[in-house]
Amino acid sequence: MINKKYLSLVGLLLLLATLGANSLPLHLDYHRYLDGEGHCALFLDYQVVYRNLLFLARDAGYFAELDVELSVSSADSLLYNRQIKDNIVITNRFDALSDTKSYINRLAFLLPPEGLNLQLKVQDPNSERSFFWQQHFAALPQESKLSDIELNSRVYADSSSVHTKFRRGNLVYEPNPMLIYNKSRLDYAHLYMEIYAPEEDIGSQYLINLSLESGGEYLIDEYIDEDIVKRQQAFSLKIPLADLPVGKYAGTLQLMLEEGSEEREFEFVLTEDIEQRLALFKNPDDEYSLMRYFLSSRLPANWQNLDAVAKERYINAFWQNMALSTQMSVEDIMDIVNERVQYANKHFGNIKAGWLTDMGRIYIRNGAPADIEKGSTDDDTRFVRKDWEIWKYSGASRGVYLFIDMQMNNNHRLIYVAGDELEVSNADWQRLMGASFDEALLRN
Repeated sequence: MINKKYLSLVGLLLLLATLGANSLPLHLDYHRYLDGEGHCALFLDYQVVYRNLLFLARDAGYFAELDVELSVSSADSLLYNRQIKDNIVITNRFDALSDTKSYINRLAFLLPPEGLNLQLKVQDPNSERSFFWQQHFAALPQESKLSDIELNSRVYADSSSVHTKFRRGNLVYEPNPMLIYNKSRLDYAHLYMEIYAPEEDIGSQYLINLSLESGGEYLIDEYIDEDIVKRQQAFSLKIPLADLPVGKYAGTLQLMLEEGSEEREFEFVLTEDIEQRLALFKNPDDEYSLMRYFLSSRLPANWQNLDAVAKERYINAFWQNMALSTQMSVEDIMDIVNERVQYANKHFGNIKAGWLTDMGRIYIRNGAPADIEKGSTDDDTRFVRKDWEIWKYSGASRGVYLFIDMQMNNNHRLIYVAGDELEVSNADWQRLMGASFDEALLRN
């Protein structure tokens, strides 16, 4: 019988380390189960991270493909050859660069007692990168008390027809063929297996030991009493990740019976995100002022009472949400806003930094206007002649902004706005512009 522990992680990592430029990085894991008649079923899960696929844009979406060829043989005899076309569709083009989103599929077989030889070829036709793998699988003995252990990223309720391959009852068990858990994004490592009990054991309790070690140190050693209510019984548990240090883990689930014990091993790697500081300004309070240009009243009112760590996390979340809402990368949206800040400082600053002026605020949020009209008020106003500018934007909102230089010091104040819910007009804007101002200039 093959050593599942070796194949699932150690062998797979060695395999991936040998991949060349024309090889497709693909992750595999498998699990064997017995049905009510003692037949052995094999689930073969494979996973490809989106960034390792080549997506092509068409029909308002982004499409990738996998050509899968599976050959099944027994001894030297080819039993059958199966070809599968996997179609992967995304709508956000930046998902194509994601190393956290992936495509997962599952193939299922019946294993005869003598086992089968499986050969898997997978190719991305868009990039022409390919993956090849072969392995002999032995069936679980009919007298087995335990199935293999299946590691899942998430377990959640879902009664739709989308994830039928991974559903048990009304729960979806999302497989994790990579065997990598990121504690910054996941709270638990979910384990699923099945217990096979003889008829005479129904109504009794089985004792199960869960152990988990890393670097020679045992971090978990727990005993669980499981009530046996049927011959083929699902057993699942979750391992909290928050308090575990980053590293490689080896675990064992051992079924302890009077006549002996049976165990299954598993391994996984635990990682975490290194939090990156996302900010355009050194002072978080300046960043808060910048965020107000985009979020206005949705910002926390108790900002000044937050500590430095909380402010940094909020700022990071702001830029990540900006990237999602604009369907851009964080780096790209920050570069765009930073360029606008620098432009505002160069062209609108006089008494104070240009990005803090009314013109700077509108420019940073909306970019350069499609049309600018300039003029001066007449002498019929209560004030001396003032310069003004009208900015007009194209697009759905067709925003219009009227600025006036009240002190004639290149510090234009926004006094009228249309098509922008984040700004309000000055109630006296008509008096400030004078009766001779042609309000038709504000049409857009």
